[in-house]
Amino acid sequence: MTNPYAMPTMATAPANPYAQPTPAPVSTPVPTTVPAPAPTPAPAGGDPFGDPAPQAPRGPRLQEMAGRLILITPKLTERVLSSDPKRAGEYDTRMTADVVILDGGPCAYGGKPEGRPPTQHDKTAQIPHRNRDMFISAVGIVSQSREALEKRQRGEAGMVLGRLGYGEQKRADYSAPWLLSVPTDADRALARAYLATVDPFGN
Repeated sequence: MTNPYAMPTMATAPANPYAQPTPAPVSTPVPTTVPAPAPTPAPAGGDPFGDPAPQAPRGPRLQEMAGRLILITPKLTERVLSSDPKRAGEYDTRMTADVVILDGGPCAYGGKPEGRPPTQHDKTAQIPHRNRDMFISAVGIVSQSREALEKRQRGEAGMVLGRLGYGEQKRADYSAPWLLSVPTDADRALARAYLATVDPFGN
C-alpha cells in the first residue's frame, strides 16, 4: 500500500556533456614579512671605524737631503711598475729602507717647491732625523745598497754611509742619478757617534 503523504520522487536530470567544469577555488597566498636583522651593537670601546687620515709627508725626500750625510739601512727590495711615463709598462726595483740624516742642520720638508704650482715646505726635521720605511726608487742608491741588504739578510750589520749627491747625467732626457759619495773619516766618526745612542736594529 503506498503512502499517500509521501513526496513524489523527482527524476535526476541527465548530466550535460557540454557543461564546463567548475574551476577549483584559487587560494591567495598570504604575504609574509621578513624581519630586518637586528643591528649589531657597537663594541664596548665605541665605534671602531675612523675617518681616513689626511695624506701627509712621512719625512724629507731625497731632494731635501741633497748634500747631506745619510746612513741607509736597507730592509727589502721589490719589483714595481715604473712611475716614469717614458717607461710605461716597465718595472723598477724599489727599496724600503730606514734613512738617517746625520748633518746639515734642520731640514725643511712637507711642500713641493718644484711643483706647478709650487708649494712651500711647512715642516722641519731636527737632525739627526730618521725616516722609517722610506721608499727609494733611485737606481743608483738601490744598487749601492745591495751588498748591505745581503748582509742584513744573513743576520749581519748591513748599512751604507755616504753623502747624497748627483751622478753623471748620461742622457739629456733623463735627470742625473742620485748617488752616495764615499764618506770621509770625519763622516764615519759622526755616524759612529749616532749609532752609539740608538739601537741600529731597532724598529
